[in-house]
Amino acid sequence: MLVEIVQARHSLAADAHLVSESRYAMGFGSQWRDLLDDTSQTLKDRGFRSIKLAPGGHEVPVVNDSLVYVWRVANNPNAVREFAASPTRKNGFMAAPLDPTLWEPSLSAEPEPGQHVTESELGPLLRAVGDTMPLVLVMVESTPRQLQSIQWAVAVLDGDGKVELRGLECIWKPEFIAADAASDVESFDSGVPVAPVVELQKQDRTPADG
Repeated sequence: MLVEIVQARHSLAADAHLVSESRYAMGFGSQWRDLLDDTSQTLKDRGFRSIKLAPGGHEVPVVNDSLVYVWRVANNPNAVREFAASPTRKNGFMAAPLDPTLWEPSLSAEPEPGQHVTESELGPLLRAVGDTMPLVLVMVESTPRQLQSIQWAVAVLDGDGKVELRGLECIWKPEFIAADAASDVESFDSGVPVAPVVELQKQDRTPADG
């Protein structure tokens, strides 16, 4: 579901960037707020709750007692480490669990008979009991030309207020067909090269006057 949300928002943002004919990607990068809103609304429609982080008022969905923060990573090598530099985002690491309800929504259906179910690497990390909810950071890497990857991990703060990732997983990346296409091409270091065909053309020679 998260992959579908990100893909849909990326398509809209990429189209808007193309229509604007802008030389800069600042407008394209502003989709981070739409990603949050899209995720919250989709999960609300399925019965999940959300919280608003002060002071910015960002609405972040709660799934299985964990905050799910979908975020497009800025083109900065320290972007993830500096994720909590925003006071609003920093408050996401201090959110208390919501009061339990009689009915808890679920995203997963019952597995079919004989279906093998594997647990995500995030599972043990999310089961850690504490006074605050874990924050699952869904990181989107993209440019106006391409959606490059979607990863998620449990984000935690170190002693200096910097973000560390635990249980990092890639949940989507583009499928390249270049490797398959290249497999039919004969390697340059094997086989016998085919000599180019050169055809001589007849040229009319007109004797010079005199």
